[in-house]
Amino acid sequence: MEPYAILPATEEEVEAVHAGLRAYNRNYCPDAEDLSRAVRDEAGRVVAGTDCFRMGTLVLVDVLWVDESCRGQGLGARLLAAAETDGCRRGARRVERNTFGFQAPGFYEKLGYRLIGSVEPSVGDYGHYYYAKELT
Repeated sequence: MEPYAILPATEEEVEAVHAGLRAYNRNYCPDAEDLSRAVRDEAGRVVAGTDCFRMGTLVLVDVLWVDESCRGQGLGARLLAAAETDGCRRGARRVERNTFGFQAPGFYEKLGYRLIGSVEPSVGDYGHYYYAKELT
């Protein structure tokens, strides 16, 4: 019998995988820290947020999401600014983010992010874009 079973993961199991990777990464970046943020509306519903962290001098924005009903109000820009400010205060000098062509590549460029790589096509006809911004 196989000692391991590879199965579809639950949300709880995905979090366990993330926790395992964070623990491993701390061996190399012991000062790594979570910089994630959530935005709630007046009813307490999560309408935007980031999943991001700092490792050494790098802030990696893994996820940035704004509910469609709240787009165009500056929430995404405010969330990125918070990650940049929090990271900079803690010694970060660079932010990195990737996005797909059907998401928001122009949004990052408008906020001063520089394209550092791309894969085209990646998902269907859409490209996968990698951005960085130096912090001052």
